[in-house]
Amino acid sequence: MRRGHNYVGWREAKRWRCVRCGRCCKAYAVPLKFVEALQLTRKYGPVAIQAGGKYYLMKKPDDSCIFLTYNGPVAYCKIYLERPGCCKLYPFHVARKPLQGIDPSSSEVKIGGKVIHVYVDASCPGVGVGFQIKNLIPKVVELWSRYSRMI
Repeated sequence: MRRGHNYVGWREAKRWRCVRCGRCCKAYAVPLKFVEALQLTRKYGPVAIQAGGKYYLMKKPDDSCIFLTYNGPVAYCKIYLERPGCCKLYPFHVARKPLQGIDPSSSEVKIGGKVIHVYVDASCPGVGVGFQIKNLIPKVVELWSRYSRMI
């Protein structure tokens, strides 16, 4: 399955909600902060791998996340309340500098006198439906701020 993100500025996406399809749990490797890898391994056993000096959640043979399960067509995370920070943020990506090739005005957010850039992975099926992204920005930025401070 495809591994790259298709980021667009949040103003282009306008709306988003999780449609519980599980595609993100199959398409991407789940990076972990060291503390997340440690906590999950202590609680669930050997669930993290180290590659290139980074930590990732292990995958099942079908290349999906080891914590992904389904109830009919609806995807569920077995550790939803403890899921990694990157999973909480998806499909959003926050950066201090604009990404190349994307109009900075489509991603810009001013918070506390600083400018940051918020992007949405347009390959997520929930993009374009649901909640207005402008109302989600404060929570996304707060999550990113907490997650980026983790060791």
